[in-house]
Amino acid sequence: MPWELNGFAIRLDDGAILIDPPIPGADDWPQLDALKPIRKIIVTNRDHDREAQQFHERYQAPIVTGVNEAGGFATLMVDETVKDGDILPGGLRVIDLPGKSPGEIGLYFDPLRSKLSRELGGIVLLGDALIGHPPGLLRFVPSRKLDDAPQLRTSLRKLLDLEFEVLLLCDGHSILKDAHKKVEQFLATQP
Repeated sequence: MPWELNGFAIRLDDGAILIDPPIPGADDWPQLDALKPIRKIIVTNRDHDREAQQFHERYQAPIVTGVNEAGGFATLMVDETVKDGDILPGGLRVIDLPGKSPGEIGLYFDPLRSKLSRELGGIVLLGDALIGHPPGLLRFVPSRKLDDAPQLRTSLRKLLDLEFEVLLLCDGHSILKDAHKKVEQFLATQP
């Protein structure tokens, strides 16, 4: 891949959740262990199962994905499914974003539920719905990994109804300011 692969560990009052966790380095395990208990391992799409099974075995945390994505994994066993509007630990709201794949999900850190999100102007986290490459720019995944580009464009318009200034991306570089405007500009260039 010509861009970075990211995963996220979100600290909660009573543990943490992991989102699309990549292969950790040997010296990363102590930091992850310090977050225990791991409440959930969220996998945003069929191509981000990455090391979810290894984390599941180590932390005995359920693997969670979108209801329409659960059958799309080659070997990953899903414990729980979520749908649009569901609230996960930490107040994360599920955003159903079909198009890249049938059950792609994003997560919204609602400023009303999260002090950090409120301070930053709102936070959205995306798996493969958009990638940040090169830095500061947004684009779709390569067409060979994209099921339905028109559907994805329509799905992404939901983001414009949300309040956010930060866009955390599991592929490529995240956008840490003016993210809503950048998403709006990107979508305006798409047919």
